[in-house]
Amino acid sequence: MNAVSKPASQCFGETILRQLFSGLSLTCGLFAWFGNPNHLQAEVIAYPVPPGVEMSPDYQVRADNQNIFVHITPVLSFASFALNGGAEIVLDVHRPIKNPVIRPLALGIKPTVEGSTLRFHIRQPCHLVVEVDGDLHRPLFLFADALDKNAPKAGDANVRYFEGGKIYEAGTIQLKDNETLYLAGGAIVRGVIRAKNVTGARILGPGILDASLRPDKAKMVELNCCTNIEMNGPIVLGSYGWTLVPEFSQDIHLRNLKVLGWRDNDDGVDIVSCRRVTVDHCIFRTKDDGIAVKALVNTGKSTIAVDNFEPVTPPITTIGPSDSNVEDVQVTNSIFWSSPLGHALTVGFELRAKNIRNISFDNCDIVKKEAGYALSIDNADFGAVENIRFENIRVEDGCDKLLMLQVGFFKYSGDCPLEYARRNPARKENKGADWLQLINEKHSQKRGVIRNILLKNIEVFGDRMPDSEIKGWNSDADISNVVFEGVIFQGRPLTTPATAGLKVQNATNITFIR
Repeated sequence: MNAVSKPASQCFGETILRQLFSGLSLTCGLFAWFGNPNHLQAEVIAYPVPPGVEMSPDYQVRADNQNIFVHITPVLSFASFALNGGAEIVLDVHRPIKNPVIRPLALGIKPTVEGSTLRFHIRQPCHLVVEVDGDLHRPLFLFADALDKNAPKAGDANVRYFEGGKIYEAGTIQLKDNETLYLAGGAIVRGVIRAKNVTGARILGPGILDASLRPDKAKMVELNCCTNIEMNGPIVLGSYGWTLVPEFSQDIHLRNLKVLGWRDNDDGVDIVSCRRVTVDHCIFRTKDDGIAVKALVNTGKSTIAVDNFEPVTPPITTIGPSDSNVEDVQVTNSIFWSSPLGHALTVGFELRAKNIRNISFDNCDIVKKEAGYALSIDNADFGAVENIRFENIRVEDGCDKLLMLQVGFFKYSGDCPLEYARRNPARKENKGADWLQLINEKHSQKRGVIRNILLKNIEVFGDRMPDSEIKGWNSDADISNVVFEGVIFQGRPLTTPATAGLKVQNATNITFIR
């Protein structure tokens, strides 16, 4: 391992300025509003609520004196409304308040507290999380949507319209070429969406796509071999299994989505063997990964067969074909709350492709990582993961592990024998003498690589420096050219592996720049 510490620069000062200015505007498209907002011509629209929907017992919300319905789930409350201009938000909290926190912290929103009431102002549409006295099981997620002045109408050509204030038992929705699904504010659509070889379709509107009552594990939205698909606006609720899954697709654009999950394998977005994917201005609360970039082999079948992974097949001992490659993925301006399982932003584990490259995570707030790594690249297979950027990321309270970069052999590996493989529901545990013998046999074989990784302007908060690890397989060439530039903990630049809590094994050219 070669570690280099370069001379001091103006990175720290620039980072502080960025936090005060650009960071505030990009994540939610707003500044915290500290002055008198009364001159703003605000318009607030409360969405209709279907009969029989359960109301949260924990919060009441008003936006410019309009009552906003608050939904309840097993792990959080949430409320949404449409907004033009700014608004005063008033929260009545049905328990004592000592230390309320509004996240992302970079917005600098400091509520006033009057008994059990919180007050603060927002200037534009945004996504916020309100946490009261460190209670991770009863936060409030607040979504202020921009007014949709160009919304389609029921009866428009190629539009499937779900009206607000109603519940639809939709089952499986098959998306068609150039079709628009529109979920109006206050619509609750219970079902899953499937699209195969579809071009030019859109899934729009601020309504709720709901899987919270579904007992069986299934992807929620599957876009298979699709082109030019847009998804913008919906709340995606309670997936049991992967949530949003573009696979073997290109030109996929996900924006202003609110993914709220608490069940097993509920990754927010799994980008599988795709090209040109954008995820922008979204918010995720998941039990598993927030964003996971993967590469699988296109067998012509759904990858849902077993535990949301590829169907049981013979072990894959080589890299996949060119249509398995992943290229040009951008995740920007988004917010992540990641529970104990999974990672917030990750590439891997399944990477059955020659090339996984040109992936960027930029201007994101990880407001919670309850346990485990916030950022990771896990190459379980044989290809090259390269040109990955984690840039302008703020990691807030609750993160005990910051970064993992590793090349290795795991239960997720394509060449893992079926008796141990993750895709096998009857698999053996990955431990014991037989498993260790298998690991030792694999150590004589070359696996994939990770190279050209940039971590730039990463700010870490909390009361302790999270651990990080870079771990190649059996050679220093396994992981190479990793740059830490402007990585800061509690305002202090981290300039060496020791100060960054970083352990390194089988890697070369690990560089720190202030």
